[in-house]
Amino acid sequence: MKIEIEQPISLHMEVFETDDHVPSMHVNAQIVVSQFQHTCRYNGAFWIECASWERFSDALRASSWQDAVLQDMSGYFTLALRKTDEAIRFVWEFTKTDIGDDRQMKVTFSSKIDGDTFGRIKSEVLDFPIWWRPHNP
Repeated sequence: MKIEIEQPISLHMEVFETDDHVPSMHVNAQIVVSQFQHTCRYNGAFWIECASWERFSDALRASSWQDAVLQDMSGYFTLALRKTDEAIRFVWEFTKTDIGDDRQMKVTFSSKIDGDTFGRIKSEVLDFPIWWRPHNP
């Protein structure tokens, strides 16, 4: 079970553990953002509640969607598609602060995307197998 997106960033997310008690999935994510002769790489693991995934995919499936947001259970990792009158924006954010509040890290990427790119991202999300609801294809 994985998601692979190459535009506007390289994003690979793969489920490597699941929890049926609180329907959720442990995901490993690898992201590479290249821009202006600079490269930012992220490699991390986090839990996503299955209900959050469903809200994200349901928002993309809706005919009059505005925001589709996927966030991990700790609130550190956010992936969003936001629709305005002017454009569709792809947004990725990672924000983490240590327990003592001594060290903080924040990475944000935002890009306007075209209809073809949106279609490929939407297809990846909607084709993701929903294992926690066996009655769905």
